[in-house]
Amino acid sequence: MKTLPLLYRASHSQQRMLCNRFKAAWSLMLLWSLAFGVCSFPLPARAEISEPDNLLYGTIVLDSQIVTAARTNVVIEARRTPNGVPIASYRMGANSQIGNFYLLRLALESVTPIANTNASEVGNSVYIIVRDGAAVRGQTTYIFPERGNVQRTDFGTPSGDSDGDGLPDAWELANFGSLGQNPNTINANGQTTLSNFTMGSNPNNANTLFTVNISNSGSQTLVSFLARRADGSGYEGRARYYSLESSTNSVGVWAGVSGFTNLLGNNQTVTFQSPPASPPAFYRGKVWLQGP
Repeated sequence: MKTLPLLYRASHSQQRMLCNRFKAAWSLMLLWSLAFGVCSFPLPARAEISEPDNLLYGTIVLDSQIVTAARTNVVIEARRTPNGVPIASYRMGANSQIGNFYLLRLALESVTPIANTNASEVGNSVYIIVRDGAAVRGQTTYIFPERGNVQRTDFGTPSGDSDGDGLPDAWELANFGSLGQNPNTINANGQTTLSNFTMGSNPNNANTLFTVNISNSGSQTLVSFLARRADGSGYEGRARYYSLESSTNSVGVWAGVSGFTNLLGNNQTVTFQSPPASPPAFYRGKVWLQGP
């Protein structure tokens, strides 16, 4: 009489145990095979962490005039070589939220070789080109310093006072669109053109003036004014200062109020509170610019 193989004579529980052992052995062989395959035959695909863009922004001055968003024929580009294909570009006026600035987004990658042909690595350099139509109007270089770097680079600077009228060309162009303004002309707000430049007020807006406000608070007098910072076109390198002066009458001798003279304008509201029961007084503010 023949004896059946041991496997077929095993009990049901023994068969289940053998089956589980077989599955475990098969899983180990499969894992070993995959590991060997990864080590010996790397797959062509790759994974990497995307790098934050570098942002380059600023203003452009051509022919002594600031390029505004309306000049859509002005384009700024990043190129590998001066005559190469642009890897990033911005046309003036393309983004209404940034107004008269340009904005270049420069892509980065951290693993060589670069997968995106328009991306660069930290340490790479590119040419930044400004063109007006087909003509190149400006050029500089940019080196990628780090991930996510934000840098301002302005092209050109407004010229000084080429017509010698005491008004910076950039300020005249920004407010009137042309040079040759008479500094003594009375503007819409009742002040001369030169006074508007000094005060930082808009000569075309009747409601923009430097004013000294006086009010009463019980037995005290409150005197206040807005001290504007000297910024914007034509104020490069300049600072605006203020002094508050008082007198016992409008034609008397004016003297600076202690603690309220030579104040640097930084868009802050300056408030002076007179001592209680002080005699009536007149107040005035003085404004001047310091710089080139």
